[in-house]
Amino acid sequence: MEQLFADKKSKTWLKQLLSKEGAIVTFTKKDGTERVMKATLNENVIPQEFIPKSESNRKANDEVIAVFDLENQGWRSFRYDSIKQVEVVLEGVK
Repeated sequence: MEQLFADKKSKTWLKQLLSKEGAIVTFTKKDGTERVMKATLNENVIPQEFIPKSESNRKANDEVIAVFDLENQGWRSFRYDSIKQVEVVLEGVK
């Protein structure tokens, strides 16, 4: 199966999409199970108490994206190479 987010341009597109809108992302977890997540990076949608106060001191990993899971109300991350599908949510993400 072709990797959907193999280059910097496609990864940047996904980050920009999640910053403005929400998306339903289907990916394969490390244990091999499939996960469907309603995700966002839009600070207008993320509850105030979950918005990071400052930039993280962690070294950036270009293979992983951290997103806010709207259904479980917490931060989650997954590998770009595990993404199987992205559905755009245009009418808000709540």
